[in-house]
Amino acid sequence: MLSRVAVLALLLLPCAGEAAELPRILTSIDNQVPKCVAPAALMNYVATRNAHLSTPRQIDPRFANVASLYQRLGACVSRNPDKCVGIRWDYAFFQMLLETNFLTFRAPNGRISGVLAQDNNFAGVGATVPGRRGEIFRDVRTGVLAHLQHVLMYSLTPIPNPVAQRTRRVQSDVQDELRHLHRPVTFTDLAHIWTGTNKSTYALEIQKIAANYADGYCGPQRVAARGILK
Repeated sequence: MLSRVAVLALLLLPCAGEAAELPRILTSIDNQVPKCVAPAALMNYVATRNAHLSTPRQIDPRFANVASLYQRLGACVSRNPDKCVGIRWDYAFFQMLLETNFLTFRAPNGRISGVLAQDNNFAGVGATVPGRRGEIFRDVRTGVLAHLQHVLMYSLTPIPNPVAQRTRRVQSDVQDELRHLHRPVTFTDLAHIWTGTNKSTYALEIQKIAANYADGYCGPQRVAARGILK
């Protein structure tokens, strides 16, 4: 069993001014979701953050259990062929918070974003052109699964029948590009392709959300990426 320091080190990352190096996408013995990342705590984190905005906001009640869906579906996004393939669903969840502005589906200035809450699209899947609406999924569960499958695709795991059309269209090209890494794919790699540039702050923004969560819900210690207490 991992020590508390080691578990927290999996979640907490370098300070905000440093380059973000996010975890590997696929889970493994040494790349597990920390126990302090729990659905109830995640939803409390979302609610607390939104309550302290200059204009407080509440999320759509349909999203009350969305963290539980990320946990349950993320633990077995696909079977390859008879073995569950799980991902670091916590970082998929943190990415979702970035994409949806903490499930408000509004821009930081309060304007309604291009992806609407009723679309059940938690990662802007298909919204690749400014002003063009992304894909629409029939319910919350399907939308979460579409996001998780899209993330899993980046790990070089084939997705036989993806929910999202975007995943179906791009998975071959994305995997061909990432195959040249010759190492496990990380969420940092995902961020570079997701935004189309390695100069983007996308990975750093995900890192900040993860670190803010850890500060509030993973104990009082501040743990550096190497597991050193500070």
